[in-house]
Formats: sequence, C-alpha cells, structure tokens
Amino acid sequence: MEMKEIYGNGAYRVMELSLAGGETMPRHFVASHAVIITEKGQAQVTFLDRSTALEPGDTLHIPLREPHSVTASTDFKALVIF
Repeated sequence: MEMKEIYGNGAYRVMELSLAGGETMPRHFVASHAVIITEKGQAQVTFLDRSTALEPGDTLHIPLREPHSVTASTDFKALVIF
C-alpha cells in the first residue's frame, strides 16, 4: 500500500492511494469528509453496515469519521480528497 500527498493547502489535501491486488487498507477514519475517485483497478470499500464496489471512473463520498477499509480486487489506484 502506498499513500502519497500530491497536493495540499489549508483547505484540503489530495492523496494518491495505490493498493496491489488482494491488499487491504485496514479499517480507519478521517476527521473530515472524503471523496475517492477511482483511476485504475477494482476495490471494495467496507463500512460497518455496507460495502461498495469501485471501478475506474467511480466516485465515492465517505462521511466524516465513518470507519471503513479498502480491499483491492486487482491493482488499484485512486485519488482521495479530504
């Protein structure tokens, strides 16, 4: 797993998330709303009560402090804005 900042200012940050197929980003939360924009691959975002599949071009809003994990089905790359 790699998460690197590609832009940031006082208002928001843009991170690039990369996961290898089969890799999981453990359950976590952020102290703000977040948006995931899928660039490549497929992944499953799992919340406490539901899960959502992501494919290239998909976007997903993650509410403030909502615990979630991300599991890549294939090599996965996405932008995360929060």
